[in-house]
Amino acid sequence: MVSMSVSNLNKSYGKHHVLKDVTFSVEAGEIVGFIGPNGSGKSTTMKCIANLIFPDSGEVKIAGFDLAKSRNQALSNLSALIEDPGLYYNLSGRDNLELFAGFRGIPRKRVKEVISFTGLERSLKVQASKYSMGMKQRLALGIAILTEPTFLILDEPFSGLDPHGVFELREVIKKLAAQGCGILFSSHQILEMEKIADRNIFIKEGEIVATNQGESHSKTTYKFFYQGEADLSFLHELKQDGILTDFQPGEGVVLFSMAPKQNLNAVLEAFLNQGLAITSIVPQTTDIENLYDEIYQRSPL
Repeated sequence: MVSMSVSNLNKSYGKHHVLKDVTFSVEAGEIVGFIGPNGSGKSTTMKCIANLIFPDSGEVKIAGFDLAKSRNQALSNLSALIEDPGLYYNLSGRDNLELFAGFRGIPRKRVKEVISFTGLERSLKVQASKYSMGMKQRLALGIAILTEPTFLILDEPFSGLDPHGVFELREVIKKLAAQGCGILFSSHQILEMEKIADRNIFIKEGEIVATNQGESHSKTTYKFFYQGEADLSFLHELKQDGILTDFQPGEGVVLFSMAPKQNLNAVLEAFLNQGLAITSIVPQTTDIENLYDEIYQRSPL
């Protein structure tokens, strides 16, 4: 079942074409990471989905309801946390929950379920202004799921959290997905995405440029530190043979990437055959970082 879909979404501000035929979907119970540098179109896309801004063209459907034609039904299946938690900091955690529950006519039984879900029972009498960032995020997430949404948007949910807060929020997101909620979240902490996302969508200059971490994009990166006079022409041969996907030499070091199915021993043997002494082998970035580097052309050195 499709939790949310966007088709051919376009948005311009003056002559600046921000979104260009953005198309993707999120299944029920699926966690999808939304990745891109600042200015790539992530926030604009999420705000279009949440009906906070209006696209120039294209279609947004939430739980099968067209956002333009059946706005109330579509939005009743959506919750979003974009930019700020949006809490009333002069109120306690419980008062915040009950206030938002009152706005939406949420029964007390559901409020109790959400309190249990967030794990904030002992802190609900405390004013929200005294909460840690992790507690604020959990409270805001609790408010967002009061309506038991079919689809949830989380914009930078890990921002400002300490490691303990990250661990806790990660488990909360997994728990929501296990209950059938489709989740789209953005984060600059791309390693967190690799830990919880079922797949990732990459956006660049307003266009979707990759929609998963398929095998064709996966590669492993290493640094070889060596001693000896080096004629590195053999690296070109390794690349031609398909053992290396790319390499970048430095002073006494070579950074190279290879497909995960290739044997690292083949590269090591090639170095030794050249009379080069390997002093250290250091694994570098994970697959998602490699793909990020590949798409956004960030130098790994």
